[in-house]
Amino acid sequence: MQTHHISLLTRDAEQNVHFYTKVLGMRLVKNSVNQENIRIRHLFYGDYLGTPGTVVTFFVLPLLGRRTDGKHFFNNIKLAIPQGSTDYWHHRLDDQGIEVTEIGNGLKFNDPDNIEIKMLETTERLTDWRVVPNNGIPAENQIARFLGTELHVPDPTATASFFHDWLGITVKDNVVELEGHESIDLFKSQQPEVRTRFGWGSIDHIALQVPSEKVLFDFWDKAEKMNLNREEYADRGWFKSIYVRDPGDNRIELATTAPGFGLEESILTMGSQLSLPPKFMDQKQSIIDFYAKQGVDFHDVDD
Repeated sequence: MQTHHISLLTRDAEQNVHFYTKVLGMRLVKNSVNQENIRIRHLFYGDYLGTPGTVVTFFVLPLLGRRTDGKHFFNNIKLAIPQGSTDYWHHRLDDQGIEVTEIGNGLKFNDPDNIEIKMLETTERLTDWRVVPNNGIPAENQIARFLGTELHVPDPTATASFFHDWLGITVKDNVVELEGHESIDLFKSQQPEVRTRFGWGSIDHIALQVPSEKVLFDFWDKAEKMNLNREEYADRGWFKSIYVRDPGDNRIELATTAPGFGLEESILTMGSQLSLPPKFMDQKQSIIDFYAKQGVDFHDVDD
């Protein structure tokens, strides 16, 4: 099983778009709204095609405040960079005034919302249509995919059993071993008495890939038989999803790899204007009108 995407919270759309497109060189592949609450913007970044496993998304919540890490929380984003590209990225981030620390096999630094990002070298690199053009980063150095995250929970053993027993994923030494170099690293909470509070920089959920809707519902049914905390099934248009809570009350999503982000618009223009899946198209003008009153123009967010 591989990653599909990770979704986080940011306070500032313009700052977020600048960092992930102009600094990290990812493509804004969907410029949309939260399907649970259309008054919250939702920004999606990835390779040029928005390939599942490359995608990092953000809900824009300027009034939320800063996060508090307590007894359960996701902690970082791990991104794959090609072998031999660490020096390139170190220099690029230095030039942007970003404080960078060298770690084994890569780098770590924080984004504008104080989210820890780890760049780790792998053998994968973008090719063909997956390469993001005109971003100032040579193809041989571009971010290749989303590798996983850390998960801090009161009981890592219970969370390890959740991933193994429900999804059949091997867990060794508190590492949920996804395919390739991907993983979710489990840690015991250091502040179990502190209440986790979502804010800027929080991670809402991580999503893992499933190949079809049939497999998705097989896992949904299995979760029911195991008496897991099933949250919801949702048709997001670009993919279909189920959400289940782990024993630490973290949101784990399974998502299909199809139909993909080219469902309702040309791949060539993705991210350049408001994008909505088909079931929201009848609300498009009212959504545009609402955001216009907030001073938001979806057409120029990635300028």
